[in-house]
Amino acid sequence: MTFAETISLFKTTLSGLYDVSEARELAYYTLSHFCGLSRPQLVLKGNEPLDSRAEQEVIRVLEALRSGKPVQYILGEATFFGLTFKVNPAVLIPRPETEELVSWIIEEMNIPEQPATILDIGTGSGCIPISLKTKFPRAQVSAMDISAAALDVARQNAALNQVSVGFHQDDILNPAGFLLGPNTYSVIVSNPPYIAETEKSMLSANVLHHEPATALFVPDAEPLLFYRAIAGFALQKLNRDGMLFFEINERFGNETISLLKDKGFTVVELRKDLNGKDRMVKAMR
Repeated sequence: MTFAETISLFKTTLSGLYDVSEARELAYYTLSHFCGLSRPQLVLKGNEPLDSRAEQEVIRVLEALRSGKPVQYILGEATFFGLTFKVNPAVLIPRPETEELVSWIIEEMNIPEQPATILDIGTGSGCIPISLKTKFPRAQVSAMDISAAALDVARQNAALNQVSVGFHQDDILNPAGFLLGPNTYSVIVSNPPYIAETEKSMLSANVLHHEPATALFVPDAEPLLFYRAIAGFALQKLNRDGMLFFEINERFGNETISLLKDKGFTVVELRKDLNGKDRMVKAMR
């Protein structure tokens, strides 16, 4: 089977699950993973045959894709901020919107003579703190999650990317360990659960049926549940001139701003993502 035939096979086989452009991207993503080639290189090799090993692996992935399982879980990895991260159903697949949040933090951070201290709340795969640690190697970076399985993945990712990040298990809604410690921070960041239960019908099946619900959903009656808890924590733990960053639900941009101001933050900025949706917030006291 040639490279071009492989791409055609993906489009045909996945026609009921993905549109043509999505199926083509999945084919390129899979081929790149197993063949170690960039997209332009794959295009140039269109009429050349895959070697037998790569063909077997690609067919295996295609069969798994037919079940709706995300390609990142099938391959066991995802790319984020130019880095490779292990992923499995214990953690969310890193999204481009979160890369934008990391870029904003980097843009805003003014590293003093003393190393910055950074905390990520609800770290999942560890993509946020690990990306920040690679950018600011002198920073003291910590992260927490309620899920032991997620923390296992995050620790593997820190080792994979050769950075030192402190990972801790705790619950921001009911702190009992690490979060009750004396540490204070220059930056606190979180991409917490923010999708209301009533929004489930808006999600694609591969997200709804495969990614961890505890990292996605909040009760309809309390859509800002985690933001309220984290904001209260940040007021106690942020250093002078420290910054709090959130990724948010586009539906609750104004409500998130009001919550932060009511908590006592005086400088609050809302930013849109590349799709023009309210997606990120920065707050300072």
